[in-house]
Amino acid sequence: MVLKVKSEGDYWDYKSEVIITHGKETLTFATANNVDLDYEVTTSDTGEPGTMLITLWNISKEIRDKIHKNDHVVLKTGPTALFGKLASGNITHISPETNNDGDYSFQISASQGGDYSKDKKIYSHFNGSKLVKKTVKESNGKTISYTVKKTKKINITFKKGITAKRIIKRIQRETGMKISPFDLKKDKVYKKGYTLSAKPLNAVKSIVKDCESKYYIRGDGIAIEDGSKPNPYSEHIYFDRANGLLSEPTINDGDGGSKTYTGDVAEDPRVNGGSATYVKSEAVTGLKRVQTVTHSKSDADYKMEVTWHG
Repeated sequence: MVLKVKSEGDYWDYKSEVIITHGKETLTFATANNVDLDYEVTTSDTGEPGTMLITLWNISKEIRDKIHKNDHVVLKTGPTALFGKLASGNITHISPETNNDGDYSFQISASQGGDYSKDKKIYSHFNGSKLVKKTVKESNGKTISYTVKKTKKINITFKKGITAKRIIKRIQRETGMKISPFDLKKDKVYKKGYTLSAKPLNAVKSIVKDCESKYYIRGDGIAIEDGSKPNPYSEHIYFDRANGLLSEPTINDGDGGSKTYTGDVAEDPRVNGGSATYVKSEAVTGLKRVQTVTHSKSDADYKMEVTWHG
């Protein structure tokens, strides 16, 4: 079998762009427009949301005041041939402005992926009713008592014999949750039925575990894998010392005899936790899955620190 790999373009002529949306207003900060910005973005295949830390330099107070917690932020970056979205999410924290020898900067922290726990469609379902006695006091001092019918909010419940895949599909449909790939090792049957809480992400994680499969957040979506495919994304990303690999990967011996490799690579926005990349070096050669990757830009230095599973 011939392994299909490709490396598009050269790793030079980089640019970056930050797009922040607040209500109907959109702010764009781009290095192409001489805006100075840095970033650090980390993703992994552990199931935890990726993190974003963006530094903006010498931005006026008028513009800074338009950026708020919970605003949506998109980071695009890369060389000309690969320029595209690296990460997106909602702002979790905005630091105060600091002065560094006359250069003013502030930082924006964000969590990648969607916050589906606040989506009313997934948990604001009502069922059943009961009679409730109410008493009110009128302006003349008299009290009046009356009985009304009150609805009772409950969680979504699934009937006996429901399968894991059908539950996840329902969650996906209700929330708009992005899932790709969606491969379960086994499709568990819940003989007693299933009750969905107000935290659909936690429910998906738990159900995937019941199905002996792997769950992790990838960009602004979710990946569910059964472990049967070495490269479920068909990304065909290739790194060697002539194509992006900046340093020879070092071997890390983990607990239980597990082995990983860590190396510096030229910035490539296609690489996420869980990505499959073909690496050719003295220390390691072959198709390797990315455990963790930290993308960074500091001044004009664009790079990634990648840790691959052995």
